[in-house]
Amino acid sequence: MKEIRETVKIYNTPIEIGMRSLIILGVGGDQLMDLEKIMYLDYLCLNTSDINGPKSLHAPIPNRGVQVFSKKELIQKGLSIMATKELITLVVMPEGFFYKITPAGILFLKLFQTNYFLELNDRCRWVVSRWGSQDTDQIKLFIDNNIQKWGGDFLTSGIKTI
Repeated sequence: MKEIRETVKIYNTPIEIGMRSLIILGVGGDQLMDLEKIMYLDYLCLNTSDINGPKSLHAPIPNRGVQVFSKKELIQKGLSIMATKELITLVVMPEGFFYKITPAGILFLKLFQTNYFLELNDRCRWVVSRWGSQDTDQIKLFIDNNIQKWGGDFLTSGIKTI
């Protein structure tokens, strides 16, 4: 009998991005974060080299700055998955909807010990220590002011203009 192998996609899925969001909320402690703040911090965690931080975990790609906005729906789905598993909780306030890690989420994160997880956790901790206390608008302004630089080096390297 022939064995059938099924490929399971993990990269850029709601599960993967939900896990990163959980890590971000975990290193944020008791801090409440809205969807946009998590979205911005997620981008910064993966691209720490762009912001003079530790070496980025993933290889740089051209125009990577657009990734910050392209994953909003995936982050939302990932947060929903984490909420259904009671790893995070949704907090409704007059200012909007915010997310917070639960005690179960904290315990769940302690189960992971792979090198990739530990390095990602370090990057998230580094980013949240620098930008976690800023409000979402401040982080957005920083990203808006720098987004053209991130990945733009691929567009101009080796090209002569007339």
